[in-house]
Amino acid sequence: MQPSNARIPGLWGEFASQNWAERLGQGGAFGPTIAVYSAYESDVSGSYQILIGREVARSAPIAGPAVDIAPGTYLVFKFSGPLPGVVIDGWRAVWAFFERPDAPTRAYTADLEVYVEPERVEIWIAV
Repeated sequence: MQPSNARIPGLWGEFASQNWAERLGQGGAFGPTIAVYSAYESDVSGSYQILIGREVARSAPIAGPAVDIAPGTYLVFKFSGPLPGVVIDGWRAVWAFFERPDAPTRAYTADLEVYVEPERVEIWIAV
């Protein structure tokens, strides 16, 4: 397991226990909770950064860390089921998809987990 992977459950625990979704909403953030994977060192086996938050208007003041997601082409994988298992299984399905010889090449710019509803998540992969 990558060290960054091992920290993901703790990061989610902090996000939930400190009520960041609501706090961000009070600061002008909108839409669903999103986890952004960016600053990839190389590929799926390299290190990366993860930031959990919500979308903000470009003109909004940002009081904490932020990531700008460049426009691009994404494949969107949709999964439903109880968290966190559906996300773990979803990533396994994504990795298996990209192991296929006919799969498009991942861009490794920014990938997203979009928490559309309590038991529905979309994984967006830049290609």
